[in-house]
Amino acid sequence: MRAFAVASLFATAWLCQPALAADQPVTRSHGITILGKPALPADFPHFPYVNPSAPKGGEVSLAAVGTFDGFNPFILRGTAEARTIAPWVILPGGSGSGSSIGHVWEKLLTPSADEVATAYGHLASVIELPADRMWVAFEIRTEAKFSDGRPVTAEDVAWTFRTLLEKGRPSYRIQLADVKNVETVGERRVVFHFKNNENRELPLLVGGLPILPKHFFEGRDFTKPLTDPPVGSGPYRITQFELGRSVVYERRPDWWAANLPTGVGTNNFDRVRLEYFRDSTVAMEAFKAGKVDIRSENISKNWATAYDFPAVKTGLVDKQVYPHKLPGGMQGYAMNTRRPAFANPLVRQALTEMFDFEWTNKNLFYDAYTRTTSYFSNSDLASSGVPEGAELALLEPFRKDLPPELFTQPYRLPVTDGSGNNRDQLRRAIDLLRQAGWQIKDRKVVDAKGQPMSFTILLPDPSLERPTLPYVQNLQKLGIDAKVRTVDPAQYQNLTDDFDVDAVMLIFSQGDIPGTELRDYWSCASRDTKGSTNIPGICEPAIDALLNKVITAEDRDTLIPAARALDRVLLWRYFLVPNWGSRDFKVAVWDRFGKSDAPIREGVNFDLWWVDATKAAATDAARRR
Repeated sequence: MRAFAVASLFATAWLCQPALAADQPVTRSHGITILGKPALPADFPHFPYVNPSAPKGGEVSLAAVGTFDGFNPFILRGTAEARTIAPWVILPGGSGSGSSIGHVWEKLLTPSADEVATAYGHLASVIELPADRMWVAFEIRTEAKFSDGRPVTAEDVAWTFRTLLEKGRPSYRIQLADVKNVETVGERRVVFHFKNNENRELPLLVGGLPILPKHFFEGRDFTKPLTDPPVGSGPYRITQFELGRSVVYERRPDWWAANLPTGVGTNNFDRVRLEYFRDSTVAMEAFKAGKVDIRSENISKNWATAYDFPAVKTGLVDKQVYPHKLPGGMQGYAMNTRRPAFANPLVRQALTEMFDFEWTNKNLFYDAYTRTTSYFSNSDLASSGVPEGAELALLEPFRKDLPPELFTQPYRLPVTDGSGNNRDQLRRAIDLLRQAGWQIKDRKVVDAKGQPMSFTILLPDPSLERPTLPYVQNLQKLGIDAKVRTVDPAQYQNLTDDFDVDAVMLIFSQGDIPGTELRDYWSCASRDTKGSTNIPGICEPAIDALLNKVITAEDRDTLIPAARALDRVLLWRYFLVPNWGSRDFKVAVWDRFGKSDAPIREGVNFDLWWVDATKAAATDAARRR
């Protein structure tokens, strides 16, 4: 997914404004949630899904596909090594974060892996929130320190916020547009003031930003890739690296948060070595050879056929499936509507008709997936049927600008018999193209000037060619000059940041309670903001109005119809060709780890595992033979 969680920091001279405390009640808490109250009490000893006695030690070898040129993931320039703030094992759809602390840079709050939109104080010991939710204050723990021994201060928080808004990725400015200001109050207190209290997510957003050390970055150009090992407050420091090829993280024995409730049982490996591979096939071979300890598998053919090597048969490698309860979001071939060929929704609908999911699932995916039919899939926020009640009332003001069918017909994707002979879809696509002003001449789709329709689907990984090429062949049967181009992840990032693409495979991730990330996805504000996730170039008044309704919904009863109305408009505008999804994560792992048996909503979190010394000795001995 392109989008990543944002949070930010300034601070406010709250002590100089006693009216704030006098005029209304202020809640002081150890945690915060968007709806309701945190499930864990103030004196909770640790998260209930961790093993508080998990042994520390051992070494882990991991693989990543691509390359990196530095350690600053907050800027547009370059390709950063993201495990400084991300989970070690990044699962499809962006899962795996949960309660894991940032490995190098930590946050004021850390989320619970088993609660919805809930986080607990980490760098911050206390969170204050007034009844009108117009500001939030954080008190930083006295024990919080960076790896060079310097304390984490309110000024670090404020500097981080200002720097990311000025020099960071555009997503920060988009998602934090409702933050009015922030000031420091002494050495350890920061208060964020908001422009309004409509965006219920802002306290979590500003509490969820990794805090950077001002003293380390002073004198450096923040906009350039960071090529020195960073200083952070997290449980790990980078001790070795070769740009583009490998990084070694070592656990800090002096980590200040090791005995905090948010730190107990987490980050148990002494040493984590990450090797970069330019090709996923080579990464797979490294795993089979025992050079890599764990692999998250998102290719159904591999899961069905590639794990037949001796270590699997002898039990040294386990194939594990972890069901999850996370919203699925939307994955699909997104069309860049800035390109004239994709400007008409009828054209985009025609291209949707030509994707044969049933054939693809049967012949390529071993029937492992289901079709994605909502931008809020696997959630009660997904639309269905025809709009009615509160949802219909939200759509009515935009009736003249929306397709009439949206109000009278359920949204349905084409369904084939899986034979590959999709003649009905072909005829429907031709009819839609003709309605849009295109014609079929000499077996080619051409516009009024006789220019053929031609575009390229850009991919960041060769493994994605397998499901994409049959789709392209279907488009070619229709008479469209469609192609596939695969580039390395760094080039893919640069091209998509500049919107210099025709079409891409894109994931719009979702949480249980959607927030300001929606503005980065689909708002007019993000359409011309380079580096945003709005690759389709979406800008419509109805969508802007509805996503604001979603962001500002005060309760679940208000949120559900707003999200369903937004979902329905996005679907009927055919901005992308929906792909497929799964409700579990598939992981292959060498049998050398221990983990808690307690289930979590996100299914699996490798940051909570540990090296089992007995298992590791047997497995490592077998791998050396």
